[in-house]
Amino acid sequence: MATTDDDARVALLDPTDVPEEYRYLYDDDVLGELNLFRAMGHVPRAMQAYMRFGAALWSVGDLSTRERELAILAVARSQRSRYEWHQHVDIGREAGVSTEELRHLARDDDSVFSEREQAIVRYAEAVAAGTVTGPLFEAARTVTDTETVVGLTLLASHYLLTARFLDALSIPTETAFAGWLPEE
Repeated sequence: MATTDDDARVALLDPTDVPEEYRYLYDDDVLGELNLFRAMGHVPRAMQAYMRFGAALWSVGDLSTRERELAILAVARSQRSRYEWHQHVDIGREAGVSTEELRHLARDDDSVFSEREQAIVRYAEAVAAGTVTGPLFEAARTVTDTETVVGLTLLASHYLLTARFLDALSIPTETAFAGWLPEE
């Protein structure tokens, strides 16, 4: 069931509600129409920095687009962030994550993934949970490299911050929730 703007703890702003110099952030090509950004628009300078930082993290190290999405989805699932999960189900599919793989991820079952993907998913979840151990770190670094693990740490931390923001302000999804066990 989709929630309404009334469910959010803050008003979800339109571009005309923010200072002129920040309205470009609401263009379709930068995803500003999403409720996440409509809520963040109350602090447009921070929203601008958040968006720039997030965009920079999408291409750090040698993570493929698919691996990046698996990491983001793992953080969303581990934090039970409906909004993040909902947003990244389709992005993940576009990156080659199958519906069956999404269902496995939702059930905290990474057995269908390669050794490298398992290490990435497990590490991202541990970063979000604050439970990174030496062996988890080494497993991720072994299948990638130091730059990628540092980037993955930043990526998972960024999406943890996002999950906390969404939860604290009770930001609703724009459309009906995709479900933890999405359909085809």
